[in-house]
Amino acid sequence: MRKCGKGTLLLMSAVMATSLFTGCGKGKSSQAQKNEVYATIKKSDQSASAAQICAWLSYRAKNNRLFQNEGIELSYCSDNLAVFSDSVGSVIYDRTKKKVIAAVDLDKIGCDHFYSEGDEENPGLETAIKVSKDQKWMIIYNQLQGKVNGNIYAYSLKRCDNMKFAKITPSKQISEKDKLYQTIIKDHKHTQKESDSIPGKIGDKIRAMDVSASKYAYQWKDSKGIRKQSVLVVDKDGLKLYTLSGKENQPDIQSEMVDLKTSDKIKLNTQLPEYEYTGKDLRIKAVFDETKKKSDEDKEEGLVTIPMLNIYKIVETKSGAEVYANFWSETYYRYGSLLKNYSGGSYPGVMYLKKTKDGYRVTKTRYAEDGESLERSIRKLCKGYPDVAIRMMKDSVTQNQRKKVLQKYVSQNKLKIKAYKEYGWQYVNL
Repeated sequence: MRKCGKGTLLLMSAVMATSLFTGCGKGKSSQAQKNEVYATIKKSDQSASAAQICAWLSYRAKNNRLFQNEGIELSYCSDNLAVFSDSVGSVIYDRTKKKVIAAVDLDKIGCDHFYSEGDEENPGLETAIKVSKDQKWMIIYNQLQGKVNGNIYAYSLKRCDNMKFAKITPSKQISEKDKLYQTIIKDHKHTQKESDSIPGKIGDKIRAMDVSASKYAYQWKDSKGIRKQSVLVVDKDGLKLYTLSGKENQPDIQSEMVDLKTSDKIKLNTQLPEYEYTGKDLRIKAVFDETKKKSDEDKEEGLVTIPMLNIYKIVETKSGAEVYANFWSETYYRYGSLLKNYSGGSYPGVMYLKKTKDGYRVTKTRYAEDGESLERSIRKLCKGYPDVAIRMMKDSVTQNQRKKVLQKYVSQNKLKIKAYKEYGWQYVNL
């Protein structure tokens, strides 16, 4: 048995033989109008409202255990303003009034990539969000390995203080040659620092197992020119903004709770329906149900188990059947329009089935051992079927196979889910 917990994600499939088993102000000068290319965004708006974006972020803060050290990003901070972001959207938070004053729909512009850097071989998109020094503009774009990838959207923040709480939309679309982009990038050159590098007791607190922090601390100067750095943290008490100043090893620490509640009463749909086998092979149904039952034994609340069976051989016996397979399973939770992978387990082995009046039931299971004993135990389990043993040991699946299983689950249950995501990797559209 190989079971992978938080942050460890597997590519798993359900295969039988070779087939899958299945915003603000827009005032502009005439010269600016000539040079601007206005932002184009999706016409159909099925994404979250401003209040829903805040509600999802609040849900995220209250259910930290699900999110496997994925913090909410601190995109900007100053004396009076802060910007918090993740895949459901960005919110502009007034630190003086202690409330959210605007929200940005990142899904609508396709800039909703967080904790998706991938690796050198398969790099992923990452969304960058930056605010101008005068707090009049915010730019949002995707980058790939540090370089702009796609459109750069500019949002005017000039009237956010006086407007009714709502989503703001892009005011214009700019290029890397635009003075606004170049100025903001220059001002942000030294604003980010890995939050993991913060020393002392506050650093230990940020790195605690039951705490998640923004990937970067934001470095800034207050109105008096004093250097500060802030980090956004989710712990047992909720969402907090820590601001450090003074000596690095013994800083002065200011802590403030962040409340993302709005006046709107929002009921989020966080529940996921059970995944059921809908095929006609009763032998497969028996092993599917057994695999799901095993995974559900220690499943946390809010998760759904998705069995993904890699079946190599079915041997008919007098009393029923023997099924040789890798009995994969994964668990997922819902966050906005994403299915996020929580854990996965690999169980190569054999299930012994007995025929019943209604179909089959599993009477015995034998799984391969872990670690150094894996290969030896697989050969023992597959005695008489060396080709099955080889396939079980060298088994690999494609992203496309896994995608099809999840597409089927989403389709069967008519879920408003656009993609699935593994920790550290760019989400895959469904």
